[in-house]
Amino acid sequence: MVSHDETGDTGYRVHVCFGANCTPRGSRTVLTSLIAAVHEAGLSGRVEILATSCRDRCEYGPSVNVYPGPVFYNEVSDEAVADIVAEHLLGGRPATNWLFSSVLARCQPTRNRAADRAKTAQRGRRR
Repeated sequence: MVSHDETGDTGYRVHVCFGANCTPRGSRTVLTSLIAAVHEAGLSGRVEILATSCRDRCEYGPSVNVYPGPVFYNEVSDEAVADIVAEHLLGGRPATNWLFSSVLARCQPTRNRAADRAKTAQRGRRR
């Protein structure tokens, strides 16, 4: 859902993490790319971009949050910035390729959990 100001214009607020882990992973480049991409898309008056403190996803940085939402993006690169601007900020839908997901969420679901638990228990007994 997109917020509307008094004129009916849509608007977003974008937070770019500048925490201790995200900054060395490229937050400055992400911020510069994001500002340029938003300007090139003609969204400068409708998108507020802020450098913020830690977003608590240090292992997945640089991290970006888009409000309203929030919608969480991780491992943001120049390619991700282009997709986020085109798909989310212009198109109104989250850029699904860059949505935050932990390592556990990325694992394939287990088809036979009972069998996997039995194998794990059996391996534990062998040690």
